[in-house]
Amino acid sequence: MADQEEILDLVNEKDEIIGTIPRSLADSDAKYIHREVAILIYDDQNRLLIQQRSHNKKSFPLAWIISVAGHVPAGIKPLQVAHNELIEELGFDTDLQFIRKDFDHLPNQTMFSYVYKGKFPEGTEINFDTNEIEQLIKDGAVVEPGSLQVFRDFWAGKL
Repeated sequence: MADQEEILDLVNEKDEIIGTIPRSLADSDAKYIHREVAILIYDDQNRLLIQQRSHNKKSFPLAWIISVAGHVPAGIKPLQVAHNELIEELGFDTDLQFIRKDFDHLPNQTMFSYVYKGKFPEGTEINFDTNEIEQLIKDGAVVEPGSLQVFRDFWAGKL
């Protein structure tokens, strides 16, 4: 059923599953902790694929963020969700490497973000300026803080 609300695992501060929660509640009340995935996609020249959030998003509308992100539904492993999100949002899949797990506390939600990186598949065309994200930042573009830190860590060779 397309209209049925997504159910997420409810986790504690140790990232242990303690129940389930509707996505709408997880996204609107910071006392409930859930899981999300974030995928950083790059190419041979260390160019990053970034996306701009919709103006309809509650958190960081119109901000530039990591390549792909999504909620982890109940009972599904974060890595599987990461692959599913890549296919759904970008139309391809690639090998992914786990790089870190962040604990993010925002005013309206709290989550563990499983962050992965993956390289564009061989032969994928990249049609954006190499220095685009840095220029956007210099020009004052809004970049979601967690994504900005991942970008900077990647370029610094920490990831």
